[in-house]
Amino acid sequence: MKFTSTMAKTAIGAAGIATAGIFTAATGVAAPPTIQGFGTSEQLVDGPLVTAYTVGSLQPASVTIPGYTPKGQLYQANITAQSTSGTITPVVSDFNARAASGQSYRVIDTVPVPNGLNPAPLTQGNQISGSVYFDVTGAQPNEVVYNDGVQDVLMWTSNT
Repeated sequence: MKFTSTMAKTAIGAAGIATAGIFTAATGVAAPPTIQGFGTSEQLVDGPLVTAYTVGSLQPASVTIPGYTPKGQLYQANITAQSTSGTITPVVSDFNARAASGQSYRVIDTVPVPNGLNPAPLTQGNQISGSVYFDVTGAQPNEVVYNDGVQDVLMWTSNT
């Protein structure tokens, strides 16, 4: 078979289309998180590791956190983390409280908190429960969001 300039152009065009398809797939937008009501378990899948998180409630807290002076009202969420596959480590710092306006409040993780969710590794089948706290300086939150630093992955709300 004789290799012609038309065949070369066709091959280059096909390679360009294939490359564009791969690039588009790699930069696609992730699906939005599923929104669940408080008390519902949601799974966080990280390869072979699967963590089931349950946020039981979000409410104002009347605790004192040693070494921390709130700038607003403290809110507390009760969370259970369970390893359903592999040895997992609960990532407490990825939790945020969020108001209907979109205003977010980072979890207080700079000091130990009363009855806090322990970020120690859990082997498959084990679970741990504890609280996380948020310093709410604006609108009242009605959601707890697990954000991996790039996007919201899991969400719980009282609006279901």
